[in-house]
Amino acid sequence: MGNFSNNLRLYLGVCRRVGHTLSLGMLNKDRREKLLSLYNQYETKLGQQDITPIDPFVIPKTDVFELFGNDNAQYEGVYECGFGHTTEFELKVISNLVKKFNPDRIFEIGTFQGRTTLNMAINANPTALITTLDLPSEGLNTTALNIEEGEVRYVKKDVSGERFTGHPMADKITQVFGDSATYPFTDHHNSIDLAFIDGSHAYEYVLNDSNKVLSIMRPGGLIIWHDYTNWEGVWTALNELYKSDSRYKNIKHIGGTSIAILQV
Repeated sequence: MGNFSNNLRLYLGVCRRVGHTLSLGMLNKDRREKLLSLYNQYETKLGQQDITPIDPFVIPKTDVFELFGNDNAQYEGVYECGFGHTTEFELKVISNLVKKFNPDRIFEIGTFQGRTTLNMAINANPTALITTLDLPSEGLNTTALNIEEGEVRYVKKDVSGERFTGHPMADKITQVFGDSATYPFTDHHNSIDLAFIDGSHAYEYVLNDSNKVLSIMRPGGLIIWHDYTNWEGVWTALNELYKSDSRYKNIKHIGGTSIAILQV
């Protein structure tokens, strides 16, 4: 109780002094000049510092309603999200993009449990084929490029693609394993209609995966990136591509999600 009373008196005293200084106290010439001097000192120090706020998300936003109308997609496990997964809304957005673009060939980097893979398969046309690439646990220490420390737990898993294993839609899915920095993307040259990039979020890997995927896309195809607003390596790489490479000048960030897209 004693501490509370002391703090209250201190607070009221400060309020009284500040209130007097900024009201009746301003009638005193000496006090006005002291306040002006303090303000000028502060402004000088402020001008010597680079305090311009930096917005890390420079890619223009688009709205889901600009991309598609009603929600016509189907889902499985949409609410089963957590570390390493797309959110409920993001999974719905991706599923609707698959519905809208109706791709025949899909390429995914970063299988993880296969939740997004499965929902893409559910919403793709009956003859569509999906190739999903994942880094195996045993390849963790031999990657061609450095991965983020926080990604290790997503690579160290007993099973990759468990969500679609044994599922009726599994016939649409081909799972391959390897490092996206050394994987032979040329085998898929000019054959991919939709790609989903959600592998390593390290800056160098995002650049690598973006350029490798772009090289295998069919004209009019769609590239989807996950975690643009969640991982510094992703937004740094995509911002750089958007600003410096004309091939990426039409990237859009879907508002309310961490998803970026580019129609090539």
